[in-house]
Amino acid sequence: MNMTWNLDSLYPSFESEKLKADRQLLGQLIIDLKAWAEGNLKREGVSVAAIEDFLRLYNDYKSVYVCLLAYAELTLSADSNYELAMNLADDIEQVSSEIAGVAAGFKRWINTCDHMDELIVSSPYLLQHQFYLNELLLQSRYVLNEDVEVAIARMQSTGSKAWGRLYMETASSTLADVVVQGESKQATLAELRSMAYENNAALRKAAYEAEAEACSRIAGVCAACMNGISGEALTIYGMRGYQSSLEKVLVASRMDSETLSAMLAALQESLPAFHTYYQKKAELLGHSTKLPFYDIFAPIGEESMKISYEDAQKTIVSSFATFSEELANLAQKAFDQRWIDAEPKAGKGGFGLCIDIFPIGESRIMTQFTGNAIDISILAHELGHAYHSSCLAHETMLNTDYPIPIAETASIFCETIVNQALIASSAKKEAHLILERSISDAGYYLVDFYARYLFELKLYEKRALGPLPVQELNELMIACMKEAYGESIATDTIHPYMWMNKAGYFMAGYEFMNFPYSFGLLFAKGLYAEYLKKGEEFVARYRQFLSATSKHNIADIAKFMDIDVHSIDFWRGALKLIETDIEAFISTT
Repeated sequence: MNMTWNLDSLYPSFESEKLKADRQLLGQLIIDLKAWAEGNLKREGVSVAAIEDFLRLYNDYKSVYVCLLAYAELTLSADSNYELAMNLADDIEQVSSEIAGVAAGFKRWINTCDHMDELIVSSPYLLQHQFYLNELLLQSRYVLNEDVEVAIARMQSTGSKAWGRLYMETASSTLADVVVQGESKQATLAELRSMAYENNAALRKAAYEAEAEACSRIAGVCAACMNGISGEALTIYGMRGYQSSLEKVLVASRMDSETLSAMLAALQESLPAFHTYYQKKAELLGHSTKLPFYDIFAPIGEESMKISYEDAQKTIVSSFATFSEELANLAQKAFDQRWIDAEPKAGKGGFGLCIDIFPIGESRIMTQFTGNAIDISILAHELGHAYHSSCLAHETMLNTDYPIPIAETASIFCETIVNQALIASSAKKEAHLILERSISDAGYYLVDFYARYLFELKLYEKRALGPLPVQELNELMIACMKEAYGESIATDTIHPYMWMNKAGYFMAGYEFMNFPYSFGLLFAKGLYAEYLKKGEEFVARYRQFLSATSKHNIADIAKFMDIDVHSIDFWRGALKLIETDIEAFISTT
């Protein structure tokens, strides 16, 4: 099977007439939007016609912008050294910085109207965008004047976004020597990370040590990137009036602090159960004391064969079919039409990625498929994002934005479908191994991501006092890992550069890309429990839920599924499902 994606439905090449035409159209739409701003923002009074004109122009602009930037970013994700892609990404960001002032001005302008609700209900088009407009009104309190917003957007293209690209280029092109099946080979950091799931214990340890050595070589560059990105975030969010970077993320995620507090409190209560699991895993792997960190994702049981990409496809499609034909068809379409780039190679990002391209009704997915069992979960996860976006295909561009925690719910729900289908169709011994892998994945999303949440929380506290050198970043990461993993892990085996293998820390504007995954796992667990109770009735309701996620905040959309995310009992209940799995695993091992 072909393991690389096809981007032709976007553009056949960087020199294509279609791309040139869209780039020209983007420029014209920017001119039109600036002309709209000049003709309306200085006038007194807010009219329905003027708002409608802006929304239509902005929808058109977003549709072209998304296609051009997606083409550049996707190409760079698969090849970080592709110069034409770099040039296009820089160009799009530079010209689009002009829109920052228009967008800011529009938010401030509609906020001057004391009867927006009346205007919205008087127009079908505004009513269609009611939630979007209300979100803009909420955000208007954090908006600076137009000139400042334009200056910020321009500087970010050579500031935080440039730092992010430098990190991606550095991390994706770094190689290290490791012995695989008796032969020395050079491996990327992404390939070394994937070896944590290998059956061969010596290979896991060697790959982990090689990763630490490789990270030490680029630590200075990555620290500079992290300091640049986090420092800029602190400055800009402070100017906007946010109390912290975390508050900014919660507002952007449409999630209140009450929800986060309830989830984290329940998670902290559950940590001892995971510590017990890691202690049992250490015993099963033959360690006399605590579990070394390089074995935290090690498979349990007899050595297994590698999984082919074709078999992974069949497993995912057939598993999705146990839930719904629509979901299975979406996955089959993604494989057949080559939406997926799964081929491991140097220069490629070492992370799973799904970019939704709403104007063409498609998504593109990137993974590094090495044939380990975890690769099926990663593919299922990213296909979950693609399915989520397909449920919003009827919306305008401005109505396709949904909160990241809910995005991770959709993706992890699909992982759960695959795991449960595999357990149900497997022999007892194999099902036991799949159960262990499911617990291991849960530990990653909950325990590991809790450590990374703590790290980022403390990073911003310390960064406010000045840049953090490599040594301080190392010490901070290890301290947070110890707090999350407790006494179950041999802490002297945690390599100090773990802060470098999370791309989210280096993505400008995407701070705290950790708790959304914990939310997604637990919310998905709660939803799957409901599916087991209600069956086919749940399937249709779940699709309606995903279709509504772009027009609700998290607390309200959760109520659609009869869930109260403010209640610690909901989170305890979801965690209890995992604790029950841990108890079953330990008692039958």
